[in-house]
Amino acid sequence: MKPLRLIVHRLRALFRKENLDAEMSEEMQAHLDLLTVDYQKRGLSAAEARSAARRAFGGVEQIKERARDQRGWMWLDHLARDVRHGWRMIAKAPLISAVIVVSLGIGVGVNVTIFSWISSLVFRPLPGIANVTRFHLIEPKTEAGNYPGASWLEYRDLRERLHSFDWLLAYKMLPLNLGELGQEERVYSQLVSGNYFSVLGLRPTLGRFFREDEAVQPGGAPVIVISHSFWQSHLAGAPDVIGRRLRLNDQQLTVIGVAPEGFLGTTTGLTFDLWAPATMAPVLLNGSRELETREARGYSLLGTLRAGVTTAQARGELVGAMREFAANYPSSNVGFSAELLPFWRAPRGAARLLLGALAALQSFLLLVLLVVCVNAANLLLARATVRRRELGVRLALGARPWQLLRLVLIESALLGAMASALGTLLAVWGTTALRVVSLPGGFPFKFQTDLDVVGLAFAAALGVGSAIVFGLAPALHAARTDSQLVLRTSVTAAARRGARSPLVAVEVALALFVLVVAAMFLRSFLETRTADTGFKPEGVLLAAYDLSNSGYDKATGIAMMDELLRRLRATPGIEAAAVASWVPLDFHSMPLGAFKLDGRARSDGGQDRAITYNVTPGYLDLMRIPLVAGRDFDALADKAHGPQAIVNEEFAKKFFEGRSPLGHRIEGFNASFEIVGVARNALYETFGEAPKPIMYFSLRDRFALIEQIHIRTNGAESALAPNLRRIVREINPVFALFDVRTLTEHVDKNLFFRKIPARIFAGLGPLILLLAAIGIYAMVAYSVAQRTMEIGVRLALGASTRRVVLQIVRESMRIVWFGLLPAWLVSVVAVLIRAKTDVLNAVILVGTPAILVCVAWLAAWLPARRAAKVDPMVALRAE
Repeated sequence: MKPLRLIVHRLRALFRKENLDAEMSEEMQAHLDLLTVDYQKRGLSAAEARSAARRAFGGVEQIKERARDQRGWMWLDHLARDVRHGWRMIAKAPLISAVIVVSLGIGVGVNVTIFSWISSLVFRPLPGIANVTRFHLIEPKTEAGNYPGASWLEYRDLRERLHSFDWLLAYKMLPLNLGELGQEERVYSQLVSGNYFSVLGLRPTLGRFFREDEAVQPGGAPVIVISHSFWQSHLAGAPDVIGRRLRLNDQQLTVIGVAPEGFLGTTTGLTFDLWAPATMAPVLLNGSRELETREARGYSLLGTLRAGVTTAQARGELVGAMREFAANYPSSNVGFSAELLPFWRAPRGAARLLLGALAALQSFLLLVLLVVCVNAANLLLARATVRRRELGVRLALGARPWQLLRLVLIESALLGAMASALGTLLAVWGTTALRVVSLPGGFPFKFQTDLDVVGLAFAAALGVGSAIVFGLAPALHAARTDSQLVLRTSVTAAARRGARSPLVAVEVALALFVLVVAAMFLRSFLETRTADTGFKPEGVLLAAYDLSNSGYDKATGIAMMDELLRRLRATPGIEAAAVASWVPLDFHSMPLGAFKLDGRARSDGGQDRAITYNVTPGYLDLMRIPLVAGRDFDALADKAHGPQAIVNEEFAKKFFEGRSPLGHRIEGFNASFEIVGVARNALYETFGEAPKPIMYFSLRDRFALIEQIHIRTNGAESALAPNLRRIVREINPVFALFDVRTLTEHVDKNLFFRKIPARIFAGLGPLILLLAAIGIYAMVAYSVAQRTMEIGVRLALGASTRRVVLQIVRESMRIVWFGLLPAWLVSVVAVLIRAKTDVLNAVILVGTPAILVCVAWLAAWLPARRAAKVDPMVALRAE
């Protein structure tokens, strides 16, 4: 009977209602038979004797229970024996066992690490908050697909208008200067609505949270809540911290509470030190009008649905509210829609940057784990050829095929369990290492990874699944062993290799596909890294400053900026200097500005929108962004000309449709700006983005207190930092700089999240080649070990060593080509569909299989060469 039929039959016997004799063990039946014979000797009929024997034995149910108990103990005893035997077999082949456990452990470890990362972003995006999945994001969206956030007035209106939500809270990120002038430290805070902590369901470690009345009037209560980590690091965990005053942006704010430990804020992947009422914005930002105007956006809105309200109902109400706002406030809301998103789809924070890349990486790593499993199956199958005589003897002594199946599966399960344990340890190390990684530039990013119960369950599932995948083929091969054939004679190498050849072909096919995917990803990463950004980052030093609440107004601020740039440009080694409100390729989204063009009227009465940049004259030249038409801005001190603007090529293409924009006027921002130049397109938010329309304004016309200094040099950028700090101190001794870095480092920060998967791909490529080599080597080594007599005969009859080696290698490479060609064709089709056809892709599609073929040839040649060196007489005697 076939092994699978035997398994099915036995399972049916265990769970189906059988007659009494079938349920009892042989020992129980023997006792019952003896009692029956005894009663028959006393003169009872056979039926009466059997009934009396059953009663004397304790009744039918007791007999069944005893039989079941004995069967259970026997099953456990057999299982324990099989487990002990499995350990012995593993110990007898330490090298093969170590290769399987280590390779599987690495595969499980990297998969669990990435899975834990994804799980944290999706199910636990906000540490310290229970049941985060109940929250939904409300995100206004422009016609161009941007998510600029909501205005404070929009939040207040939606809070009253949306009845589908129990609560609605608002928050936005705000960097602050902590400490006395000249000794400031940059800290990161969130401006929040008064119900922020209560809606999140948090309890303070010390003190209290905000009251509703403290976040109603602009410039209201000067209070602050600090994070638990800030309390420990900056205030030494002082128990009397409540009531202390902190100097933030030259304002005194009173600490009223300490947030619970583990709470980091409500932007995924970022950690914050402080929380202040949003109504403190005019005070902290030197008279900011963001609480009074609908054009000032940037707040994220978070809420919970009322009981019984569906997501579709809430979305419909939200769309209706946005239409109402567009009708009531056309200048600020026309063209805006809104989306209701689960928190893990937040358009700001780490989730936006990571989830897509992590999902692709997880799929790739699962494919790698499948390659590892096939390799393990190859190794166990190859080893099974050595154990054929042992299995044949077991069958000859009465073992059943399903018992051999169980024996081999238990051995595989033990290997899988050890690999799962090793993978869990590697995942613990990986998640811990990610948590301590800091982002370049001092940005408050934090990897929120943790190996929780879900991650442990995933590790166990991968271990069990892997054991089944790589153990099933060797187990079925063992169950099909013919004891008569094994004990009587040996079989041909081709027959013995029959079970392994398809697996080797599958492993080669998977290895090729994985290597092509890895090569394409690495190519994409390298192309992104070397892509034309539209500006030249090399040789530029950056430094930020914040004049908020430092006594500067527009006139004195512009004068200070002009003096700073004049001194910097006169410093030896400095080629150019400029100031800008933003730095391209930063993590946060660039601000959008609403405007109208002269001669262009929208039928809906709304305004167009584009990214805004405030810069000083000379900025475009410093960044090596050429002007394709027109000229640069007038000098900062020039008061003879009106407000000016420079637009990029995409702006001209979208809004002027081939006409020259020079001389036209942009109406908005409480002024009328003449377009004096057209600049070439450049990247602004992320690599690979489509060109976006942008407006550059002169800081003379649109002054801001928080700016970025840009310095270009022909030498080392970092060497300019001391000179920069000296000049700043000479202008104002209490003038603070922060976030000093090179523009190259800043651009690399944008690539930070792509570097991690790129390094994983780069590290796994050699591992895949090694696994393929091990699988092929094992197949050939064990095959030639079983062909010792054949090789000896051929050598004795005059065959050359070279000819024997070439024949063995040819037979092995046939299997390799059988798996390589289909996988190569699939890879070619996939590349042609998803990527462009060029020389580099052709090199990948030709070079990758060529490398794999060379590795396979070497893995087949080494054992073949060793076998062909055997003395023919020794080989014949050994057989």
